[in-house]
Amino acid sequence: MATVFSETLLRLRKEAGYATAYRFFHDNGGAPVFKVSYRNYLMMEQGRNLPVLGRLEKIIVGLHMPFGTPAARELTLAWLKTMAGEESYTGLLEPLLNGAAPARSVSPAEAALGRTLAEKKYHITMKQVIATVSSFETYKCFFVIETDTGVWTAEDMARALGIKKAAAGRALKAFLKAGLLKAEGKGYRCKIAGRLVEYPAAPAIPKAVIDRLREYRGKLEREGSQEFSVSGMVRADADALRGFYPMLKSSVEASYAFATTSKTKKSAGFFISARVHRLWDF
Repeated sequence: MATVFSETLLRLRKEAGYATAYRFFHDNGGAPVFKVSYRNYLMMEQGRNLPVLGRLEKIIVGLHMPFGTPAARELTLAWLKTMAGEESYTGLLEPLLNGAAPARSVSPAEAALGRTLAEKKYHITMKQVIATVSSFETYKCFFVIETDTGVWTAEDMARALGIKKAAAGRALKAFLKAGLLKAEGKGYRCKIAGRLVEYPAAPAIPKAVIDRLREYRGKLEREGSQEFSVSGMVRADADALRGFYPMLKSSVEASYAFATTSKTKKSAGFFISARVHRLWDF
């Protein structure tokens, strides 16, 4: 009973790193965000139900696909084909869309990188996100434990970050309670060390948590020293430029290929970001 939409949704969900429909639905806020039950969402993947347009938008956001990018456009076109039927779509809708920006083809190297990263992704739950942002010190502790496979004690953490032992101890206990750590000997070992941690889609995250994450990341950026920078200014069609966004995202995620989960002579934490700023229309 599969449809063009259900097959496309299933493939893009797996490519986004969600191994199951259950994880995708609940890791992105569940029924309060999607406004349907898990059973109804599962029927969409089975081809037994087609989401309304507003719900399709929420699914695209949950897949971390910016609107207008090739993957988002592919899912939207699959939705249109399923809604109208193949023949009606070809005869009535396709001619109207011929002038739209074509989807950018994905190179074999990009596809391979995407598959590798999807296998490494860990979709952190909201409960776990909240446990990591109770304070700036706690947030820094989380970065340490998620990037190291060793056993950490409060003393070790306090020494590594230059914070008080009590603050480090509170952070580690909160992570243990949230299921991010396991107790081992006199310390704790992270269950997700070395994984590419991906946060729930923005609509599933309370505004207070988003504001705190932005504040903490801004502090980290200001505290650090710049190692490398590249920038440019370009005049482009806004819709066409969206085809570049997945490349930026892949470039940042590709930095995980250089990540280490153990200390070396020159190991350090690095903040890597990519931004596109709109300047003025002309």
